[in-house]
Amino acid sequence: MPATDISTTQEQPAGRLIRALLFLGVFDLAMGGVIFHQAQNQAALPGGGVAAVKVAWLGTVLLCWYWLPLLMLLDRRLEMTRGLTGVFLGNMLARASIELAMMYAWHNWHPWHGISHDLFTAGLCLFLASRSPLSLIRRYFRVMAVLFLVESGFAWYMLHHVAGAGPVYFVPGEEQHRLLLLVTSVVVAMTWAWLWLWCRQWFSSSLGKLSLA
Repeated sequence: MPATDISTTQEQPAGRLIRALLFLGVFDLAMGGVIFHQAQNQAALPGGGVAAVKVAWLGTVLLCWYWLPLLMLLDRRLEMTRGLTGVFLGNMLARASIELAMMYAWHNWHPWHGISHDLFTAGLCLFLASRSPLSLIRRYFRVMAVLFLVESGFAWYMLHHVAGAGPVYFVPGEEQHRLLLLVTSVVVAMTWAWLWLWCRQWFSSSLGKLSLA
């Protein structure tokens, strides 16, 4: 698809501020993941224990579903897709506020709640991808749709194979879940490989190149 007429400033690659904020987000999620893993497994927080690789998965999707869309909204070159990104981010912020309250205040969250929203958002991502004039954003939403389908599969596994005395929100690092945790490791590695390639194009390309099909 040919690039839309834009200003010289908008033709430049993503700025240093966006790059710095991305690295800051990755660092904060990594540090937060270490703290969360220790707290969830040692402080008897609601939801049960959690495997380290599941914390890595959580940090990965938090980056993809919250921090990346926020940074995309800051990039003036992506102004024509801000509406699409805003719809997605608004949907995810609504999920976070409701889900956290259900998990840690009301204690009534159930895996089917997560599965239902995952499937809804996977469909939403495919719709948003179909409406994007930029190939970079189309690829983002298509990959996000896949991640939501993967997340729904993880939630389904937890629904049928993880039990505890109280509410269970995570898969613990137990031997019986070894295969699921191995699959999670592979998915996390593949997602980070994609993130590196996608961000490399985002940061180094002009809008004209971001618009190519």
